[in-house]
Formats: sequence, structure tokens, C-alpha cells
Amino acid sequence: MQANEVRLNVLYHPAQAEIFDDPARVKVIVKGRRFGLTRGYANHACEKMLEGLSPVLWVDTVNSNIDRYVERYFYPVLRTVPSQYWIWRQQKKELELFGRKLDFRSADQPERIEGFGYKLILLNEAGIILNDAYLWENAILPMTLDYNPNMIVGGTPKGKNLFFQLATKAQDRQDPKYRDWQYFHKTSYDNPFISKADIDALAADMPEAVRQQEIFGQFLDEAAGVFRNVGACIDPQGKPEAPVAGRNYCAGLDLAKHVDFTVLTVLDENGRQVYWKRLNQFDWPYQKQLIIQVAKDYRARMVMDSTGVGDPIFDDLRDAGLDVQGYKFTNDSKKKLVESLMLAFEKSDITLLPEPIQKNELLMFEFSRTPSGLISYAAPEGLHDDCVFALALANWARTAIEPSRYEISVF
Repeated sequence: MQANEVRLNVLYHPAQAEIFDDPARVKVIVKGRRFGLTRGYANHACEKMLEGLSPVLWVDTVNSNIDRYVERYFYPVLRTVPSQYWIWRQQKKELELFGRKLDFRSADQPERIEGFGYKLILLNEAGIILNDAYLWENAILPMTLDYNPNMIVGGTPKGKNLFFQLATKAQDRQDPKYRDWQYFHKTSYDNPFISKADIDALAADMPEAVRQQEIFGQFLDEAAGVFRNVGACIDPQGKPEAPVAGRNYCAGLDLAKHVDFTVLTVLDENGRQVYWKRLNQFDWPYQKQLIIQVAKDYRARMVMDSTGVGDPIFDDLRDAGLDVQGYKFTNDSKKKLVESLMLAFEKSDITLLPEPIQKNELLMFEFSRTPSGLISYAAPEGLHDDCVFALALANWARTAIEPSRYEISVF
């Protein structure tokens, strides 16, 4: 069997077909949730490989998402092709179809993308993965020198980041540099395979800002609409500050679980962030010693996540003489914690250090509704929210707990 004899079992809805049939070399797609772009990417990649295009690059958020996409979107298409003509190498994240190759890479390790050339580049979840310009500037752009490849950059907006800049360029057809670019804007309602009633029900449960972003694909000044006014609450010239005699400090501690990070942050009595530390893959004895030292230096009252792995650490820190309170995370308690921090941002009652990782987590943080109807707050799937909860815990210690509960101990 030859590749040109294969007929893939693919189906595009009209809005998808408009995008993938367009001849533009670079396509930028800004879309609402559940438009169907990821499935369209998978269909398009398979078709192009059958046509002889190789190699192809697909960049996504994290490897776990890539595995699910291959299973959900590629397998139904590839199973119509005799198994001897294609192979999925999960460990290498490489799909081969009639000898043509598709490499999957995660944006959290952009250095693994550098040094290669591709003829077609697909950037999925661009609103998330392009929040860090390094991926685009250091990995993607240099590889375009080899083949001048076709590129498709698509996703739901997550604030006015680099994805917003690319969307703006794609709309400027008068600039000669972007005449082979094309811009597409699609909403959740453009997917005919989802009922309008279902989308209406989803949209009705969302705050207005979130609805505009997630359903209608609108770029907002700040990402998911959970924390507003974040940029205005960051001091671009801010630097960590040593403890000042007579000033009260509060600390928030979110402890690492599995692949997460331990984050320790300290606020002064005016809500000014004076210390921030993010740790990963350090032994507990080292982390505990650092936490104890910082808390004693600032004579800080501390609130920490004491859920799960935090319980024995909480006991250790309390036994070390720290003024510490545990905070058990449940859906309800996390909601109270997050909404208290939301209020601090809205009132400009907090001032942050210019830490890019912390800022990105705050801007990416999302609102959702559980199947039982409860509001839930968390990072997008595959990303982290340790900085958010460390900050929220410090803010809780400063604003939501009676000062009399925390008379500062002399160590």
C-alpha cells in the first residue's frame, strides 16, 4: 500500500475547514473553548504527512496532555490505516506514518525543541505556552530558517501576552512581513457538534470576564479573570527586603506534592511582598531548615497548607518554635482563600515582587464549576499553582485571622 492510496477517516466542521483549507503560510487562530481546534490539528497533521510533508512539530503544554491527544484524536484516524504503516513511540513522543515523522514536544522544556528544523509547526494552547516569550524567540523562530515552514498558532486567550501580539500581527495585512499570515477568530458557538443549549448553560455559570475569554475568545487585560489588577499590584522595581525592626510579617507556605513546588512567601503588615522562594527536588531537611530560618528572621506568623504531605512538616515547624497555623485544603476552604486574595488585588491592597513565575501563575489561574455545581479554582491542567496558594496563605494570615491569635514570639 502506498500513502496516496490511503483515505483517512477525518471530518472537519465548516469553521475548521475554513482554517485548514486556507493557503496562508502562518495561521493564527483565536478561539473559544471546545471549538475543536485540537482535533482539527490532529486531522491536519495526518493528512499532511500522507501528502509527504515531514518532519512536523506539535508543541503543547505538558506531556500528559500529548498522550491523551494521541489516544483521543489520532488513534481513531490511524486505525483506518494498516498497523504496519504507522507507529506511536510514546517514550520519544514521536508518531511515524509511512515513514513521515511528527514530533510532540512540551512547552515546559523548550530547550528540547531547539536545534531542529520542521516543515510544519503546530502550536496548541498558544494562550498558555506563549506566556513565556522564550519558546517563540529562542526555539521556534530560529528553526524557521531551515524550511520557512508553515505554522499554525492557535488557542484560547489567556491575557494579552505574546499570543495577543501574534494575533495582532496576523491582522495587519498591509505590513509586507505579514502578508502570508492569516487571522481567524472563532467562538465556542462555531462548533456545530456541540449544542447551543450546552454552551449557553456553561456560559451562564461563568463570570462575565471569564465568559468573554473562554466562550467568545476575547483577549482580556489579564488572563482568566480570577485575579484582576495583578499587573498594577506588581512593583517592577521591587526587590526582596530584609526584616525591619518593629514591623510585623506574615508568611504563606505551600508544600510540594509529587511534581509540585514548595513556595514560601512573606508579606509585611502593609501587604508588601518582601520575600519569595520556590523550591523543587530538595530534601525535606533542607527545605525545613530554610523555612525555619526565614520565619525566624522575619519573626513571621505563618499559615501553611497542612493537607496530606504537609501534616508531619507542620508538626516539625511548630516543634521548632514557629508561630504557625495549618490550613486544611478543601474545595470550600480553597474558595475562601482564593476569594480573599481576589479582593486584595481588586482593592490594590497587596504589592508583589516582579517574579515572572508568580505572575504567570496568577494570570493563568482559572475558575471552573464542578459536576455538582460547586465553584472550583485551580491552575490549568498540567500547570502549577503553588505560588498562588503560598501568596493566598500569607494574605490570609495578614487579613483574615485575628491579630490576637498571633502575638509574635521572641525566638
